[in-house]
Amino acid sequence: MNTNVNTHTPMNTPRPRLRPRPPHTGSRPRSRSVLLLLLTAFLSLTGALLVAPNATLAASDYTQGVTTQGTGQVRIWFAPTTPAALVDVHYLPGGGPGQQNFRMANNGGTWERSVSALAAGSTLEYWFTYEKGGPLHDTPHFTATVDSGSGGGGGGGGGGGGTGSFPIAFQNNTRGAYTDAQVYVTILGQVTPGQWSYMKPDAAMAHISHLDADAPGHLVKKGVNYPNMSFTLARVGGTVPSPASIRGGRIYVSLGSPLYIPVSPDDQGWGGPDLRNPADPNSDVYYDWYEYSYVHGQVAFGGNTTMVDQFGFPMTSRLRQTSSGYDTTQGITLTRAQVMQQYAEAVGGAFKPLQNAYRIVAPRSSGLFLPGGAQANHLKAYIDQTWSLYTGRQFTLTRLGETFSGRVSGSVLTFSKNGAGSFVLQKPTSSDVMACAGALASGNDTEKQLGAEFCAAFTRGVALDTTAWYTPSAYYGGSAKNDYAGFFHTVGLNQRAYGFPYDDINDQSCVQILANSDPPTGLTLGIGW
Repeated sequence: MNTNVNTHTPMNTPRPRLRPRPPHTGSRPRSRSVLLLLLTAFLSLTGALLVAPNATLAASDYTQGVTTQGTGQVRIWFAPTTPAALVDVHYLPGGGPGQQNFRMANNGGTWERSVSALAAGSTLEYWFTYEKGGPLHDTPHFTATVDSGSGGGGGGGGGGGGTGSFPIAFQNNTRGAYTDAQVYVTILGQVTPGQWSYMKPDAAMAHISHLDADAPGHLVKKGVNYPNMSFTLARVGGTVPSPASIRGGRIYVSLGSPLYIPVSPDDQGWGGPDLRNPADPNSDVYYDWYEYSYVHGQVAFGGNTTMVDQFGFPMTSRLRQTSSGYDTTQGITLTRAQVMQQYAEAVGGAFKPLQNAYRIVAPRSSGLFLPGGAQANHLKAYIDQTWSLYTGRQFTLTRLGETFSGRVSGSVLTFSKNGAGSFVLQKPTSSDVMACAGALASGNDTEKQLGAEFCAAFTRGVALDTTAWYTPSAYYGGSAKNDYAGFFHTVGLNQRAYGFPYDDINDQSCVQILANSDPPTGLTLGIGW
């Protein structure tokens, strides 16, 4: 069994979330006479042409929710599992005018309608009429409490939604290599601090349990049972609602196979793919992932694609928040074949063995660059040269309004921060640099702060010149550097990538962070091949 059990929040990953409102489990057919009365009321109120809908389908046909855009203003959204020709929203604003009916706007497969002039604290009752395969269908009625402007809303139905929720859409950009029924998604995170949960196909979050390894529908590989915590894009229609609070969130995407993830016997941890274990059940599975954290009203959304551990296939992430005007896309748009070929041509000989048929493994995740590996001393001469330089002269780094200064004696750099204190940084090994660990992640906060700066400088090949530490044009120019990390900046949109754990130093990573803790309008993950 994979023993790489996660009882932690990965270094550059997101944060936890609260359990979403229970989904509505069904929908009600309505009689034709009632429908005619409703349609007459619809036309008298709006003059819109609405067609009499059929009885509703199961709530698994869609996800929906309400998010706050400002004081008394909300956005109602509806994401059908199959493309719809139209979606109408009907709502009753509490304490306001009578029933309102509008045709929603289609925004990349998510239908939206903004509503304003609502009373804070009032209850908004709403429901939808949507087209599927020709006939129209009604949903049940939902309710949401109008917030005072701090973000939020309500929702549910279709297996998810809830206050502060937002849609996560998946785009199958594999160019026919994999159908939606062959694209698997596994979403894990802490919806309750300290307790790991996973998303079920109906978007409900369930606590991880080792007992699920023997539950009906469990997975089996090489004679070992695993919980089935994955679902396909075909099963959910390509869109799921994010919980309103999640820490340490990971959205794994795997192609052609679900992921095999063990759960610890105490249900406190789970085992992600172990890149150093050739017997890992996921070693012959194509996978990649997105990391994010978000707590509605408390922690602003922050998320990113990542190559910190490996590259499996290209992914993109588009994050939108209409209220703030935020709309950015990060990631890799090249085909997988292009990335694999360009990597083989770009990196030095020490980094070529990191590439195999299933992925490119990061140096920190490969035994080659760890103690005892063939490349364990890859940067040793460069580190020796740097420590020798700052033995003979003062080390000074000024950035972000702070100055670190000191001198090396033996294997220890003793330094001050802004002219105060006495701190130490031990000489790192090459493996420490590749993993941003060991000596570069030890001591108190100030020592860890400078350790992260040194890790970035060694990785980028600028350690000998502190004036270049914050000059991106100088990065990865020399022979002593982390070729793996440098390469992914050449293929990432806007030359951004998360190629090593501290790639956010000097804002070089592909992380996307909102300026407020209101929900995003939507997150779209593109899955390439």
